[in-house]
Amino acid sequence: MNKHDKPKPKPSYAPALQRGLHELSHQVEAMHRAIAGKTFGALKQVPGVAQPAAVVESIHDAISSGIHTAVRLGNRSLLGLAGQAERALASDAPPGPRESGIRAAINGVFGDHLAAHGEALATPMQLFERGQHTAATLDHLRIPLHRVCIFLHGLACDEHSWAPEPDSGEPDYGELVEADFGYTSLYLRYNSGLPIADNAAALADVLQALCAAQPGLNEILLIGHSMGGLIARCALWQGGDSAWLARTRMLICLGSPQLGSPLERLGMITNRLLDSFDVSAPIGAIARRRSAGIRDLHDGIGTDAGQDPPSVELRFLGATIAEDGDSPLGKLVGDGLVTPDSALAEPVRANIARAQLGCLGHMAMLHDARVWQHIRKWIAEGFVPTA
Repeated sequence: MNKHDKPKPKPSYAPALQRGLHELSHQVEAMHRAIAGKTFGALKQVPGVAQPAAVVESIHDAISSGIHTAVRLGNRSLLGLAGQAERALASDAPPGPRESGIRAAINGVFGDHLAAHGEALATPMQLFERGQHTAATLDHLRIPLHRVCIFLHGLACDEHSWAPEPDSGEPDYGELVEADFGYTSLYLRYNSGLPIADNAAALADVLQALCAAQPGLNEILLIGHSMGGLIARCALWQGGDSAWLARTRMLICLGSPQLGSPLERLGMITNRLLDSFDVSAPIGAIARRRSAGIRDLHDGIGTDAGQDPPSVELRFLGATIAEDGDSPLGKLVGDGLVTPDSALAEPVRANIARAQLGCLGHMAMLHDARVWQHIRKWIAEGFVPTA
């Protein structure tokens, strides 16, 4: 590193948690005041009790305010010490799967806020080779057959979500696309708390940089799980006449909520109900702090928001935990997070095909033999082996 270069900040949990606890304390205090206000308000309507109640209320408010201020000061001191310990233990070693998973979860819920505050904990968008813990250097990649398959994880996950448990016997899609078709597998890591459109624009930049660094690259295959499929599809809409779009053959979406997730719609309804009452409004304020990425799942990306390039084949796979996917229950619960109607939103067209599986949950789609059979069939259609 050049002596004039500033070292990159270490990812730190303490400042982010400190802000979160500070805000949570304020919201708890507001709810406490709202509940107490209801009680004292009723007492002050009773003749003979009104004046004493007003005195007690003022004393209560002063004590309550002091307690919550002390809690915030205690949190600040405690987390300050935690931050010092964290910095003392920090190293230049890349995070392992467990730490990376924790960061991915935090980014999924608060990633937009972390990015807005310039926190080092905010996950940058990077490509990883299979089994590697450090980001790939694009011009040093070895792509022997000049074709890549890029896997995009879902909300609050990272690239490790694509790896099955050791000795589980479950398929590793990245390993199989290399063995069966010769694709070099790459895995995207991104901040899933950012707006979908922002991540799509960043993905387009990454793919353009990949093509510039690898001028011999002939083919790109995209496989996205859940939110990852939405980001990839949105990037296709933004591709224009880019070099990467001209090389992109197919996008496979696994359980991607094209028309939105019913859970996020339920969250919006719950928020409105919480905001309707003084006592619960502070809880609603906390709930509204969920990330832009989560809120974007309310409507998904729709079917009219962009134009799918006709040169790219689209494949949509939906699932339901019910045995009969066409039953009312199967359509209602879907895979536990996404309904089949949302995952399979598009009508069948020349470059679009769809499939649905039963007895399959949302996260189980990442390592399922039946899912792999569909992926394999779709890739094989029109596949041209490298000479």
